Amino acid sequence: MSVTIKVCGLTSQGDARTAIAAGADYLGFVFFPGSPRCLAPAAVSWIRTVGGARKVGVFRDQDPGWIAQVREEAGLDLVQLHGHESPAMCAGLGGGDRVVKALGVGDAVDWGVVGAYGLVARVLFDTAGPSGGGTGRRFDWELLTRAPRELAFWLAGGLTPENVAGAIAQVRPAGVDVASGVEGAVGRKDAAKMGAFIAAVRRAAAAAPPT
Repeated sequence: MSVTIKVCGLTSQGDARTAIAAGADYLGFVFFPGSPRCLAPAAVSWIRTVGGARKVGVFRDQDPGWIAQVREEAGLDLVQLHGHESPAMCAGLGGGDRVVKALGVGDAVDWGVVGAYGLVARVLFDTAGPSGGGTGRRFDWELLTRAPRELAFWLAGGLTPENVAGAIAQVRPAGVDVASGVEGAVGRKDAAKMGAFIAAVRRAAAAAPPT
């Protein structure tokens, strides 16, 4: 099976290039205040120069016009929405080709809500929290074993080089998203951890039986 890899919460051009060299498919850049990994507006200039992986801007309950502006100025391929954004807003920003909708998971998954977003965006499951994600904690992956077979979702929340293979074997996500699990300090990525994480994903994906 194929599993795409997103390294999120990048705060420097050097870390972004290191993630690409390690084999990341997607790079994530946070633009909502309150996150310890939030970037200043001036960061769009260096983000635009980064090539070799698809670039994702992470937002939460922000004006769609401003999101579209940042997407254009930073040369982002997708936006990832971590708040209460509606399916209509996801569609307005380009739908599944350009939008990832993060859905927080606590004790259960509302598959009706998931279905509404799944029609207009890529769906990412993350651990529920007041900040809209980025908790560094995992949720009960068993909840995702009931996902519809046709739903190609991404998984986030507490993933590390040590546990990502187990996550892939259990829930078979289309993609995995890591931030704190490959950091040496908040917002600062560790090259060895990124390499170990990506290698673990590739091995697990290669070992998984076909769908």
